[in-house]
This record gives sequence, structure tokens and C-alpha cells, in this order.
Amino acid sequence: MSFIVQLAILYIIGASGITIEFHNGLGFPIQLVLTQNHVAPRQIATIPTGRHFSHYCPQGFAGNFKHGWAGKGITLFEISIRTHDANTYYDLSVIDGFNVPMKVYAPDGTRIQALHSQAPDAYLYPTDDSKTHGLRQDGKFVVVFE
Repeated sequence: MSFIVQLAILYIIGASGITIEFHNGLGFPIQLVLTQNHVAPRQIATIPTGRHFSHYCPQGFAGNFKHGWAGKGITLFEISIRTHDANTYYDLSVIDGFNVPMKVYAPDGTRIQALHSQAPDAYLYPTDDSKTHGLRQDGKFVVVFE
């Protein structure tokens, strides 16, 4: 096998990202806003009640997802995909407040949730680092608003 083909295979294998499927179990539409590090926030979907939306995040992605445009009083799902090592890191945050309940199901079977402003699985203050989770495997994350 030529060196070029080997490099191409390594690139393809190492360039995988993560799919996140967002489900709306609430009684109103979710305005899904993405804030990627160093990029202005943008709404990527409006998810009607009972529906879902999938979003692909490539290797190197770092950012968060939330419902609505409020700067404060929001629940965040934060994720970083192989930005500095082979792991994907993720968490929920209610540091700036709480606006909708979220549950996250990771590809390795881990489940975290933020159902209120004092959610034990979520960041409550900036150095609450025990709330960060990591995994090496690829797969699909499922985020449920309910």
C-alpha cells in the first residue's frame, strides 16, 4: 500500500465526528441555538413538539447547544470533540440559570440530566469540573428536552 493511501486511510479514520440527535418532548417548539467557540451564535433548527433534529459535529468541534436566544437563564449542553486528545468531552451547565430540562444519553450508555436549576449532574459553578464526562468511542448522542 502506498504512503499516500495510508495517509488517506488514517485521515478518514481519524476525521470522524459525532452526531447529536435532539428530541423535543416539551409542549412548545425548541429554538435550537448553536454557539461554536469563536463563532457567532446561530439558530440551527426549530424542533416542533414530538419531533427531532440531527446535527453532525466534526472532529475539532467545540461549542454548546441551547434553547432560545437568552444570554442568561439558560440550560446548556456543551461538547468538545477531539480538540486536544482522542476524547470527546461533554457536560450540562446551569451556571447562568435554567430554562428547559435536558437529558443527555451518550454513546457509551452514560446518562446525565438537568431537570432544574440545582441539577446534581450539571455544572452549577465554573470550577465544578467533576461534571465533565469523556469518552473515546464514536456514536450518536441523544439530547432530550422534556
